[in-house]
Amino acid sequence: MESLTKNKQSRETIRKIADKYFPYDPLKDYEELTEGYFNVAYEVALESGRRVILKVAPPEGVPVMSYEKNIMFAEVEAMKMAAADPLIPVPEIYGYDDSRSICSSFYFFMEKRRGNSLYSQSQKLPEETVHALMRETGAINRRINEITCSRFGLQGQTECQGDAWYPVFKRMMDMGLCDAETRAVDLKLPVSEIRERLEKDRRFFEEVTEPRLVHWDIWAGNIFTDGEHVTGIIDWERSLWGDPLLEVGFRTFGSNREFMAGYGKETLTEAEERRALWYDIYMAVLQSLECEYRRYETMEMYEHGTGLLQRQMSIVRELQG
Repeated sequence: MESLTKNKQSRETIRKIADKYFPYDPLKDYEELTEGYFNVAYEVALESGRRVILKVAPPEGVPVMSYEKNIMFAEVEAMKMAAADPLIPVPEIYGYDDSRSICSSFYFFMEKRRGNSLYSQSQKLPEETVHALMRETGAINRRINEITCSRFGLQGQTECQGDAWYPVFKRMMDMGLCDAETRAVDLKLPVSEIRERLEKDRRFFEEVTEPRLVHWDIWAGNIFTDGEHVTGIIDWERSLWGDPLLEVGFRTFGSNREFMAGYGKETLTEAEERRALWYDIYMAVLQSLECEYRRYETMEMYEHGTGLLQRQMSIVRELQG
């Protein structure tokens, strides 16, 4: 996917970056990886035959959504924490550079995990294999969510952190709504209604008392597999400290039975259902903004996001009366 935020680098810059972290193993070749939407990523081949992944943050000055500020820092920190659990298949970090001394943006090198994305293989694998992989993903996601912290919020933004979950989530939602207002993005329903109805449901958030590590983007494109097992969970840039029900596997508009079985949580309470619905709405708001901020080639993401937003808000209206 082409995006305004992808900060593509020259061969010379990639060579210099590689020399810094692999001084005795020079650059042989590299290839851009195109499945991602935000950062540019390269598979880098070294002379020894070793292959590593390079991710580069957006250019300085390119407008990003409020929640996307400093998310490369958040990604690296989350991956380091997850790596403490040997049963979480997270790529090893080889180096992170925020000095801008070689490249004009932050970047990091990480391990290339075995296999390919489940998204790229899902049509080739038997249905029962895909189901087994989703159950395995659910179990891995549970381990991720068992990592705790002292505060809720976005790891890279201290101004969006706090001791209670509802005020932090409300702040995250408001950041997205303000981004829509700033760039005049039509969400196809009143922004004021989203704010007012969220406030009416604040009681459902009060039972979330322990900040947990949430990946928040474990979809098929970020699940690596060798065709038998999950070999890697990638793209931790949207990770935060919050409610595990934010995870993609708990979205209410799709069938996630295999994931939930692997996670060990096959049903949700009334309060959990309501929070999961609001997390659908939050995701829909952000999806609705991506075309404006990243300048995608089509408006498909906008149409999907606004359509989902309208559908899920209609459910909230019905539940609230």
